[in-house]
Amino acid sequence: MLAGRPIENGRSSIPSELVWEKGVGMTDYRYKAFISYSWADAKWGKWLHHTIETYRTPRQLIGKLTENGEVPARLHPLFKDREEEAAGSSIGAAVEAALADSEFLIVICSPTSAKSKWVNHEIAWFKANRNPTKILALIVDGEPGSETQECFPKALTHRVDDNGKITDSFIDAPLAADARDSGDGKRMARLKIAAAMLGVGLDELVNREERRRTVRTRVITTASLALAAVMSTLTWFAVEARNEAEFQRNEADGLVEFMLTDLREKLEPVGRLDALDVVGDRALDYYAAQKLGNLDADALGRRSRALLLVGEISNIRGNSEEALKAFTQAAATTKEQLARHPDNEQRIFDHAQSVFWVGAIAYGRGEMEDAEAQFQEYKRLADRLIELDPSNPDWQMESSYAEVNLGVMFREQRRHDEAEPSFSNALSRVELVAKKEDYDSGRQTEIGQILNWLAQTKDAIGKYRESLSAHQREVKIYEEVLEADGANTEAKNRLSIALQFVGDQQLNLGNIEDAIASYRRSLAGNSELRSLEPDNTEWQETAVRALHVHAELLMYAGQEDASGIELLKAKKLLDRMTAKDPENEIWSQELRLSELALLTQRDLARNNLANAAENSARIATLIDDTSGGAARTRAAVVYQLRGDIYFRQGRPKTAQEMWEKALVVLPENETSAVRYLLLKRLGQTEDALKVAKELDRRGYRHPAYMSER
Repeated sequence: MLAGRPIENGRSSIPSELVWEKGVGMTDYRYKAFISYSWADAKWGKWLHHTIETYRTPRQLIGKLTENGEVPARLHPLFKDREEEAAGSSIGAAVEAALADSEFLIVICSPTSAKSKWVNHEIAWFKANRNPTKILALIVDGEPGSETQECFPKALTHRVDDNGKITDSFIDAPLAADARDSGDGKRMARLKIAAAMLGVGLDELVNREERRRTVRTRVITTASLALAAVMSTLTWFAVEARNEAEFQRNEADGLVEFMLTDLREKLEPVGRLDALDVVGDRALDYYAAQKLGNLDADALGRRSRALLLVGEISNIRGNSEEALKAFTQAAATTKEQLARHPDNEQRIFDHAQSVFWVGAIAYGRGEMEDAEAQFQEYKRLADRLIELDPSNPDWQMESSYAEVNLGVMFREQRRHDEAEPSFSNALSRVELVAKKEDYDSGRQTEIGQILNWLAQTKDAIGKYRESLSAHQREVKIYEEVLEADGANTEAKNRLSIALQFVGDQQLNLGNIEDAIASYRRSLAGNSELRSLEPDNTEWQETAVRALHVHAELLMYAGQEDASGIELLKAKKLLDRMTAKDPENEIWSQELRLSELALLTQRDLARNNLANAAENSARIATLIDDTSGGAARTRAAVVYQLRGDIYFRQGRPKTAQEMWEKALVVLPENETSAVRYLLLKRLGQTEDALKVAKELDRRGYRHPAYMSER
């Protein structure tokens, strides 16, 4: 940890605004500013980092003397990501070292950052060790002072004592730039931040910027007029000589394709795809004006290729609206090609790709009705390819991909009965291809992935034995891949995860000892992987999840001491993970909630109500009962546990309130042991028996359910 405190006012003849630098005066800093933000606002952090570092100070202001010193030509570098620090150092020490080496602290303000312990810690440290006037705020979401959408972290609006502790003493929040469209907008917010860092007046900077924009606009306007003249000339040629117009159009198409292919290959490795934005915009306008019926086959082909590339680049850049426009135009083009040659397999394939991309963008935007229509059309086109050439393995795989897309989309909407046949069809297609080719580990892994989707879907509709069988097939596939290539870490990881799924189904069917054996195998394989790559957080997360379930299984088996050891292992690993990345919500919330729920369950079994109540109170801060099905099911389980604690404490009314809340939160029409337990506790005996009857029919024998049954 960094030592040193600010010199107390009155103990130095140095002006007070210069005595906040750990007991010294003006300091050279490694960073111009430290950007503090919540992980949920990572896109805003990236934008701010880029927009400030690329800002060029107006030439007339460079070197001007201000209260911040001489005005620099550039405001860089900025510290944004903790990975900029040397690997192996403490994350707390690394962040504090970066804060100490930064002239300014810029806080990205939103409801998520307001709740972030890490953002508050960074502000508090800067206030306690540095000059608070060097803290700048940028609002990106929420409202200052709102009860539900407060965007200012408490450390920003409250006094921080000399020990870095945030007090309850309110102070005025700093003046903030507002990047929202309803506020300053991105451009003005950027100028406000830059003006504060440069130490110049905003009006002065805006005026200089406007003059610079005027000059730039003149240049662009001149170029645009020149381009317009060229386009006018091309139009005249089109009227005068059709062949010459076609030549010019082909040259233009070729130029667009060059910029989106060769130029893209040069720009993508250096992270400058933004330079192609204007090309994409112009290409969309250019192609939108074309009449498809007037284009020959070559021109249509170039048009569709270019539009698909525009869409792909826009998608990579996170501009889904622009990507959707490009892919929609591409689909119109390939549809025209297909209309001219309806039985041409290449034309069908090309159109299928365009349709897929339109559906994929709609799916990513949550527009499920549009996504389903496009995915169904993609499947129809893939099946048409098989009709024309049943022996072509590429067409079989295309149909398999189409079925998987539909299955995943159905699962997300909890339409499991429709997802099951989609995954079954996908599996049949890929297995047919695999039988006709030499053994290929990549193809086998594809089969394993589809089996996993199918097995999870069968579990969701209560086909536990079929789910177990599918997961066991998946395990066998990865074992065979490893027999051929023992160093295949992907197969080892998938095997470890598949064994956990096997254990889950064995638990559902009441086979506790088998489930424990499966989880032990999974943990052994995972341990081997982590010894190869100790810093692989994906494998660490898998280990924590497995340790939690293994601890639960040992609890059911009466092995309480062994269960406690597994929980301790999981806690130590999770503590290390969250120390490295406190903003990872899966680790700090979902996995921590799982840990606390198990501890609460353990304390209840031991009738240790004091500990159970304490853990239950901590759990309450982590519950999210507004998200998707899995999160709501977790929340329902937590509310049930809290109700059980209140009931044991002799507070039946409060217990009933918790159980009723759990029932409301639980996803609708979900037939589960949780629903049975809640209905039983609430005295709704008839409804509880209906759920139990269905669970019994499915062969559900989970020990927690059986103990209540």
